[in-house]
Amino acid sequence: MSESRRTAIPASPRESRDCRAWRQLCAVVIGLFCILLHGQPPARVFGSADESQISFQAEVLPILKRNCLKCHGVSKKEGQLQLHSTVRIWKGGESGPAVVASNPSQSLLWAQVEQNKMPPEKPLTEHEKRIIHDWIAQGAQGLPKSDAEAESMRQDEHWAFTRLNPVEPPAVKASESCRTPLDQFVQSELEKVGLQLSPETDRRTLIRRICFTLTGLPPTVEEIDRFLADQSADAVESLTDDYLASAEYGIRWGRHWLDAAGYADSNGYFNADSDRPLAYRYRDYVVRSMNADKPFDQFVREQIAGDELAGFNPEQHRRTATPQMIEMLTATHYLRNGQDGSGESDGNPDEVRIDRYTALESSQQIIASSLLGLTFQCAKCHDHKFEPVTQRDFYRFQSVLYPAWNPDKWVKPNDRFTYASVPGEYEAWESRIHEAQAKLSAAQTDYRAWAKQNRLRDLVRFVDEFNDSQRFSEQWANTIPGDVGPAGVSAVTLLTNEKTPPATLPVALSSEGRLKIIEGGLAGDRWLSTTQTFDWTPDVEGQWIQVSFVLLDTKVYDADTPAARIAYGIALHDFDNSSTTPGGNILIDGNPAGGAAVHVDYPGPSSTLAGNIGGEGYVAGRSFGVRITHLPDRKFRLEHLVDALPEGRHVDLSERDLPDGSFGFEFCCNRSFQVDDVVIESSCSAPDATQHDTAVQAYQAELQRRQAEIKSIAAEIPELQAAEPGRIAWITDSTATPPDVFLLDRGEYSQPKDNVEPAPISVLDDDQNPMEISSPSGGFPSSGRRLAWARWVTKPDSRAASLMARVQVNRIWQYHFGTGLVSTSENLGMSGSEPSNQALLDWLAQEFVRSGWSLKSLHRLIVRSAVFRQSSLANEDCLKVDPYNRLLWRYPMRRLDAEAIRDAQLAISGEFDITHDGPYVATTRNGAAEVIVPEDKPGAFRRSIYLQQRRSQGLSLLNVFDAPMMVVNCTHRPVTTMPLQSLSLLNSDFAVKRGQSFAQRIHREAGESAEARVRRAFVLAIGRECSDEELLETLQFTRDQRQGYAGEGDAAESRAWSDFCQLLLASNACLYLE
Repeated sequence: MSESRRTAIPASPRESRDCRAWRQLCAVVIGLFCILLHGQPPARVFGSADESQISFQAEVLPILKRNCLKCHGVSKKEGQLQLHSTVRIWKGGESGPAVVASNPSQSLLWAQVEQNKMPPEKPLTEHEKRIIHDWIAQGAQGLPKSDAEAESMRQDEHWAFTRLNPVEPPAVKASESCRTPLDQFVQSELEKVGLQLSPETDRRTLIRRICFTLTGLPPTVEEIDRFLADQSADAVESLTDDYLASAEYGIRWGRHWLDAAGYADSNGYFNADSDRPLAYRYRDYVVRSMNADKPFDQFVREQIAGDELAGFNPEQHRRTATPQMIEMLTATHYLRNGQDGSGESDGNPDEVRIDRYTALESSQQIIASSLLGLTFQCAKCHDHKFEPVTQRDFYRFQSVLYPAWNPDKWVKPNDRFTYASVPGEYEAWESRIHEAQAKLSAAQTDYRAWAKQNRLRDLVRFVDEFNDSQRFSEQWANTIPGDVGPAGVSAVTLLTNEKTPPATLPVALSSEGRLKIIEGGLAGDRWLSTTQTFDWTPDVEGQWIQVSFVLLDTKVYDADTPAARIAYGIALHDFDNSSTTPGGNILIDGNPAGGAAVHVDYPGPSSTLAGNIGGEGYVAGRSFGVRITHLPDRKFRLEHLVDALPEGRHVDLSERDLPDGSFGFEFCCNRSFQVDDVVIESSCSAPDATQHDTAVQAYQAELQRRQAEIKSIAAEIPELQAAEPGRIAWITDSTATPPDVFLLDRGEYSQPKDNVEPAPISVLDDDQNPMEISSPSGGFPSSGRRLAWARWVTKPDSRAASLMARVQVNRIWQYHFGTGLVSTSENLGMSGSEPSNQALLDWLAQEFVRSGWSLKSLHRLIVRSAVFRQSSLANEDCLKVDPYNRLLWRYPMRRLDAEAIRDAQLAISGEFDITHDGPYVATTRNGAAEVIVPEDKPGAFRRSIYLQQRRSQGLSLLNVFDAPMMVVNCTHRPVTTMPLQSLSLLNSDFAVKRGQSFAQRIHREAGESAEARVRRAFVLAIGRECSDEELLETLQFTRDQRQGYAGEGDAAESRAWSDFCQLLLASNACLYLE
């Protein structure tokens, strides 16, 4: 321990408590004596009330909650009796008043309790009965005295649902131990039980506590030295401000909010855990907001209704959005953080509807728990059994979100996006695409020119550049080899150098260095074929033959409709089916939308679809074709060629499918287009040529190099096109006119009952805070309901804003001290825990609102307090009075959370990557079934917040230390202790490598001296110097380890130090905050 032990002497307990304890002891002794004499206990006799005042809120209500509210609560009220508040107890039930103040014998509540009739299953203990009896006998503190008083108390029957009122810090005896008003509230409660705050901790412990709390990282050696050297009165204040100004602060506290908001990088919902590729932009928005200390009420409004606040026009602002507008649109991802499996629904109508409603209800639940601390989902099927929340409240709230989650106008999760980029960003993106396209065009042009100039005669079977009229007539015909007459329903006319449109169609026109396929619009096929035939089945395995052409345009004249298909054929040999040779006549039906269909033995009844090849669309300016390669077992693979490179899907054909035949273009269906540079070539065509021929090898090597260059450039373009700037995963209403929303009978989606309208949650309703709905400004097509609700929940001095402030302050306190002032941080309702210090909670909430909803101001209040700065050392006297430290007589020592453990190990080992923002770093599952981040991947050493947060595949190291596997959201992480945690720190690859890197770091920084290395390691890992005893034990340990590794030669030294460093990282001193 880095602190000296000091013993706090508790003050004497109150005399009344002694009296009560004495009477209870006497009663036990008398009872035992009577049993010995008579075999039965004496009748209970309750005398006058104790002198100490019984608190309804602190003592009576917890008993009623545990034992009575399931039958006499908010929803279920047997005999019309409710016991969840003093107002309801005063009102009584069917049998009359439940309590008559100062008169237990006339009180029905006491009569039922005394006779063990209530609760019926398990009567109250004697101690509990005594509290009920004494409370009534003392005048039933808290009960109203009249109908008028009861009515005024009705809405204030639960402390958390009341408006915040000024609270003055209480006077305390030990004022010298209080640094801030916050301390007075804690000290006041401590003095009631004879305790006081512990002394301030030492400075090394304090800086480590502040640094981890505010940034989630250990302090650096330089920061420790600077703080120790700063002896000014405001040293802690300056240190706090430095950490609050650090970018790491936003990451730390952004992670806390992301837990409450239910953030994940996947859609979840059973096995449908599909990716959310743009969710990271919301995560980065949260981190930026925390660092900027954005007022929390503004933060809430942006997340609930940023789209309605932004003045956004999707068309206008696709290129000219402001940064503020983009922030607001991004913020709405908060509403879609919940599970959403609707993108993978199997089509069953009932399941589809369930999946859609589940996404809507997840959004409701996240809002209710993260902002209001209410278990709202319990009112889906009926009025809440323990809270004053009705089923109508549930569906009124649902009607606020329903226009954005309309099940009848559903948008699947990965389709919920819009575009909004700042001026210049869109133009820069287009420019990059144009540059890449120009680069590709130049490379293709250069390639074609080079190929034309350098083609080896041995490889070329056929070529036509359509510059020679005589050659065109010799190489092409309207008859397919083997047929007697023209192929198809009519003859194609072959023309050259015509300057005017031909009068008779269809026409194949060779003119101006190109071939124009001019269709006539008649029904049926016509063909233009080469007069030469080709062997489409290379003899040697691995050899290929291919045909290609350049598509110059998908129409001939400007007024033409672009061709719906670009069709061509190979192995053409008998269009009239007169040949005895089967197969052939393979039609390649190129599609501008992508790929090509392959038909064998076309046309006629024997024609079959062999499949589809490729994926690229037939667009002007690129070359297309097919390649046939000889495979084992005399199979032949047909591949799609685009710009001379095979791409996409392929089909395998038999030798029978590919008889010798010609190549040709199909005329059909009014599809006219223009081509050039038809080339048919093979990998080896001459009988005496070989692949080893020097010229062939050189040609093919250069061919492949140029093709690879073109492929690389071409691959960049779709990536650039897919990366349109400003893509934001958001949520917005499907229409400006809201749909009808119904209360569902028993929560059944197929059982709508009454139509409901948006309205405030009834228990938080204020006459001064109506929920006024109006259309968003600028004509934005939305209902305005979410903006109205966001303004209602953040309205100053309202019940809703007061509850929200309490919930946030309580959660902030929880992250500073391990437990909130209300331990059930997700539930500040009547069924939640009672606050350990309600006055402090309300005072902090007031200060939070008064500061402009500033989270950083709240941190300053807490960190500068004596409560936060006190020692964590225990003493026996205090443990006897408050064993669980509920009143905070010492700082609660606790283990670091999962992310802080991992991030600290990276920081201490010297591998920390401080890169912020951007897409997540992907995780993967290794052979041992662990989910890890491969350390050879970029970003592997970034902070844990930037790792993929997949619901069904959380990082194993984080999960074992209680990081949430996000289902809905997580307002409070459990803290477990189990063997797997120690095993992970000793055996996981991550822990072993951190030990190795840490050892290398201390060697670099401390040199060869073993003592210097040990001292450096302690300061880096736990923020303090090692003791002499620790130094000696460590040096002995490293010597023992070296001896154990003696057989490993030079590696023994490094392994010994790695073991020490790994153990230091796994030590309690490193894992816990003192």
